This record gives sequence, structure tokens and C-alpha cells, in this order.
Amino acid sequence: MILKEKLLDGKAKALAWSRDQDTLYMVALAVIVGVLAGYTALLLRYMIEWVSLFWTGERTWETVIETLPWYIYLLAPTVTGLMVGWITVRFLPGGELRGVAGVLADMVERRGRVNPRQLVTETIGGALAIGGGASLGREGPTVALGALLASEIGQRLGVTEQQLRTLIGCGVAAGIAASFNTPIAGVLFALEVILADYAIATFSPIVIASVLATVIARSELGNYPAFTVPEYHLISVWEIPSYIIIGAICGLVATVFIKSMIPTRNWLEKIIPNRYLRPALVGLVLGLVGLALPQVMSIGYGTVEDMMLERIQPELLGVLLPLAGFLAIVLVGKLVATVLCSAGGFPGGLFGPALFMGATVGALFGDIAHAISPAYSESYGAYALVACGALTAAALQAPLTVMLIVFEMTANYQIMLPLMAACSVATLVTRTFGRASVFTEALEERGIETHWGLEQSWMRSVPVSRIPWRSVPSVSEKTRLKELKQVYTESGKGCVQVVDDEGLMVGIVTFSDLQRWLIDPALDQVIVASEVVNRNVLVVSESDSLLDAIHILDREEFEQMPVVAADNPRKVLGILSRNAIFSTYHKLIVKHGEGEHG
Repeated sequence: MILKEKLLDGKAKALAWSRDQDTLYMVALAVIVGVLAGYTALLLRYMIEWVSLFWTGERTWETVIETLPWYIYLLAPTVTGLMVGWITVRFLPGGELRGVAGVLADMVERRGRVNPRQLVTETIGGALAIGGGASLGREGPTVALGALLASEIGQRLGVTEQQLRTLIGCGVAAGIAASFNTPIAGVLFALEVILADYAIATFSPIVIASVLATVIARSELGNYPAFTVPEYHLISVWEIPSYIIIGAICGLVATVFIKSMIPTRNWLEKIIPNRYLRPALVGLVLGLVGLALPQVMSIGYGTVEDMMLERIQPELLGVLLPLAGFLAIVLVGKLVATVLCSAGGFPGGLFGPALFMGATVGALFGDIAHAISPAYSESYGAYALVACGALTAAALQAPLTVMLIVFEMTANYQIMLPLMAACSVATLVTRTFGRASVFTEALEERGIETHWGLEQSWMRSVPVSRIPWRSVPSVSEKTRLKELKQVYTESGKGCVQVVDDEGLMVGIVTFSDLQRWLIDPALDQVIVASEVVNRNVLVVSESDSLLDAIHILDREEFEQMPVVAADNPRKVLGILSRNAIFSTYHKLIVKHGEGEHG
């Protein structure tokens, strides 16, 4: 007994040491991924600025939107659209998903092996598109590039699928952290949106990667958020109902944003079937919109900042408009421009446009609310700040991440109550129309279930050889029916294997196979096993996974199936029961929930 306890204790220590070694290994890889993703995020940012500099003479479009020649609005998005069309067709000829949607799809369908061709579409294509005026954000390509780098490193080092998922989370967190200067939100985005996994073994490397990417971004850009935000004050508790209302409005706008993607994409594919020309023609339409509403061009963070700091000049085509009317037009224009650009094939993210539209909704609502009740409401800049988060939370279906982004940018605890109320309500409103986000709507259109991806990963990591199986009695195919019934009854296994002269499986006999031969005892010495046996037997290989076994059980109504050798599908090693399979599955869920898996 003492010896057994010592052996068990030694085994436990060995497992603990192995887990510690794996954690240290993942931390080391997280350092590499964090550094590379941080510098890649900076590179993409600079590339976008270089393209913008070529077309406008400035690093951002919003700096010169009032003074640009008219032909630049038409020429820049059209020419870059032609270039983007060629790049997309050349490197993603099958119309594969890209950006965050592409990463999520690869997590599910390619076991975390992110399509390496995205390196070109997201760097060169993304820089050309956004720098050329496409109404998209840089965060989507940044996330995709971080995930791609992490995936390539993990594959080359031969890490497990679970470790590869964690590394991709490191790349994603690093990309968000470097883009917004928000390391905590970067971590939560990776956990909430990409991985849906909060285990400690997953959490720690992602934190390290996010911190390193933030340090790298700050060393180059300084310790500044993506845009300057106003100092926030809650004027009265009576403002909370206003923020709940604005959350509901943001949820509705986010729903329109999400739901318009698929029909717009299908419509553009129908009227412009040529994938080379589609982005260029969409770019031309964008330029025409931009002539009237230059604020919709490119990322638009300067305009978002102007809304928050209340510096908006409500002028349209030289005519001064009421602020609320102007903002309503800008909101519709940005929504149309963004949906067209995304559906039309321009690479870029939807995170930035969601922030823009949220700020516009907030400024519009705040202007009206402050005019009605100035003593009990803040000015429109404060509402723009809160709604910026609310609409983005609803569009991304990631309220926790967005709350932290806004909080990290403002460093003001007073904003949390209205922000939490608005983000929660906005997300709930959007979810009443479906669980799709701007990242997953394209996946749902293709029938890809992202929420199932994590469990698939767990189940693929468990080989059938780790599931306890039982031995199975066997008889020769020449065995008489009487002896076959006797072996079946005495074994109590519920099945008997029938083998040939070489001991290889001919088939399986179960009670349903024996039933028809039980009526007439005279057949006991006449009928042989080869006449009774069921030869159409589904088997699972010892090299298959728990997921493979569950898929087989989902297709067939039986309680057990043979496990065969990897090198010979007729060599039966044992019998696997439905109970054993699902018992292993339940243990896996519990183990992962305790943070021990992977």
C-alpha cells in the first residue's frame, strides 16, 4: 500500500513538473509572438500612413479632408481598389475569408493553422485600402497578422493544437494592445472573442504577449491612446436612463450594421461578378460619397476625436447645418461607406468604423438631450464617448473588451457606470436579433460554427487510445450457431467478434443479429457464424480522436464499436462503449474548467 502511494505521488509530481515545463515553454513563445506582433502592428500603421501620404500629402486623411482636390477622392480609392482586387484574387483565389473572420474560420476548420496567404492581403492589401481612403479600420488586419505570425511559429515548432490556439491568442492580444495602447483590453479581446477560454494556462502567456506589444508601441509612439478623449463627469443620476436609451439605440444601429453585410455582399457579387473590378468600382462610389461627406474616408479617428472634444463643424457642401441633422447624415454615410467597402472586397477591419458610428450616435443623442435638459445632462462629447463603446460592444458582441478599452483610454472610473449600462443594453438588443457579430456574420453565412471550435479542439487532443476500452470475445467464422450463442451469453459483453483464419475481423454479432436465429433450435448445428455476422461495421482507429468517435456515434444508433489498429482496419484491439466515450468527454470538460487541460 505504501509503495502504491509513493508511486502515485511520484506520478503526480512528474505530471506537475511536465505542466510547469509546458507553461514555461509557452511563456517563452509568448515573448517571441508579443515582440513580433508589436512590431508588425507598427509596420502596418506606418504603411497605411505612407500610402495616405502619397495620396493626400499627410499621414491621415482627416488632416486634409477640407483641402484635398476633388479628383483625389475619386482617384485614390479607385486605383487602390484595382490593386487590392488583383492582390485578393491572386492570393485568395477561392474567396477565402480574411481578417478576424478568417482567423476564426481557421481556428475551427484548420485547427488553428491560419492561412499564410493573409500575410500579403492584410499587410500590402490592408495598407493600400485604408491608406487609399477605404472606410475601414486597421485593427482587423493587425489582429490577423498577429494571429498569422503566432500560427506560423507554432506550426514550425510542432506545438499541440491547444498550445497553437493559445499562441494565436497571444498574437491577437498583442495586435489589439499595440493598436489602442490598451494591454488589458487586448488580453480580454483574445479571450472573449477569439478563444472563449479563460484557463490560467491560456491566460498567462497572452498577458505577457500583450504587455510586450504595448511596451514596443509606446516606445515608438509614446504613451497615448488611439485618440484623445474628454474628461468625463456624471452630471446627475438621471443621466443613467439616458445612457440606457442610447445603449438601445446603439444596439439597433449595430444590428443594421451586421445584418446589412450579407445582402450587400450578395448584391455586389451579382451586379459586379468580376472580383478584380469589384473593389475599384466600390472605391469610385466611395469617392463620390466622400466628395459630399469627406468625414467617411479612411479610418476617421480624427473625426471621432472631434466629436468627443466637441470640435465638429456641421457643414455640408458649404452649407451650415444644425449639428443633429449633420450628424445623422454622417452616420448614414459612414454606415453605407463601411458596408460597401467591406462587402466590396477591401481588406480592413470593422472595429474602427464601429467606434466612429458609435461616437456619431452618441454625439447626435447628446446634442438633443443637452438641448432638452442642460441642467441634468452632459454635453454631447460625453455621450459620444459612451456610445462609442456601446455600439462597438454590440457590433463585436464583446462588451467586456470594449468596456476595458474605453476605461483604459480614459483612466476615469466615473465613466464605468454609464458605460456598463450602455454596453450591456446595446449587446442585449443586438442579441435579440441573433448572435452574429461583424466578425462572425460571414462565418454563419458559410455554416461555420465558431462556438463549437473550442470543444472540437479539446476533443481532437484526446486520442482514442486514452479512452478505456474492453476486450471483445471472438469466434471463428466456421463456429456453429450453438457455440456462438454460448460465447455471446457467457461473455456478457453484448457482442462477439467473428474472425477469419488469420484472426482478422469478418464482422460483429450483436443481439439484434442473433434474434432471428433464436426461434428454431434445430438451426444450432446447421448455421455457422459467417451466416449470422453483420459485416457492415463502423470502426474507430486507435489513432483517431475522441471527436472522431463522437461523430461516428452521432451517425449510428449503437452502444459500442470496435477499436482497430492504425495499420490494419480488420485487426480489432477492443470494443469502445458509448458510456466510456461520453464519460471521457465529461471528464475533459471538468478538467479544462479547472484550468488543468493543455
